[in-house]
Amino acid sequence: MAEHWDSFRAMNTEIDAIVVSDFVPSDVFLNVRLLFERQEERFSRFRETSLLSQLNRGEDVDDETFARCCRMALEAYELTGGLFNPMVLPALRAAGYDRTFEQVSGGQPERQAVPDPRAALAIDGNVVRLREGQMDLGGIVKGWTVDLAVEALSERYPDIFLNAGGDLRCEGREENQPDGWLVSVAGLAGQEDAWQGVMTGSLATSTSLKRRWQTASDEQAHHLIDPRTGLPGDSPFVQVSAWEDETWRAEVWAKAILIGGEATAKRAAEFGVEVFAITRDGNAFEW
Repeated sequence: MAEHWDSFRAMNTEIDAIVVSDFVPSDVFLNVRLLFERQEERFSRFRETSLLSQLNRGEDVDDETFARCCRMALEAYELTGGLFNPMVLPALRAAGYDRTFEQVSGGQPERQAVPDPRAALAIDGNVVRLREGQMDLGGIVKGWTVDLAVEALSERYPDIFLNAGGDLRCEGREENQPDGWLVSVAGLAGQEDAWQGVMTGSLATSTSLKRRWQTASDEQAHHLIDPRTGLPGDSPFVQVSAWEDETWRAEVWAKAILIGGEATAKRAAEFGVEVFAITRDGNAFEW
């Protein structure tokens, strides 16, 4: 048995897949790539033909997978006490993130009301429509796609690892590790790894330090919008990692804690989520 790797770019991030197998699992790597592409076709806000873009233009969307993800987003809203809110897209665009990140510049964050998705989103069977506002499902979709890929492949390949830009899930074990996969979480710039350990399951890490840009007023903005204000979040934390059974859940908790701070970390811990958070000055906290 040997470890076989595949790396590619999707959802504007790097995807790394590792499978332990007697042979190169070319079909696995191809299927993972196709899955990420199909998900982007449905959910990318940067593709005019995507189902999400159609929904945001006021069209009804009739698609089982899309409806399922919208229900997950509503569950995440409830779970995090409203700090995960998919209706932040107008605020995100106002802040300047109205194109793929490499092209972002300018913008002017402004305080604004973010709709309650339970009122804004209507789901009837597989048909989804918006009563108001616009949605961004990028983060939850990325984590969910990792889950879908690993769950589909783990019966044939029980030792598998998939990382999508910090949203990862691993099952079984890697070579020379009897209990799982050796994983590390990068520290702040110039610091050593913030965490390292052997694990199985899901881990998501979110930070406000990377996707940043200069606004029209020469201030700094980032992509994590606080739905309570419509502005980029301003909690003491600049990086948060969350461990869960499913990657999409870890993803929404990591972002919610990065926005909500210690109170949200304690809320996550009550749900059995393990949390590792780093403040601006480099202090680390665990729950």
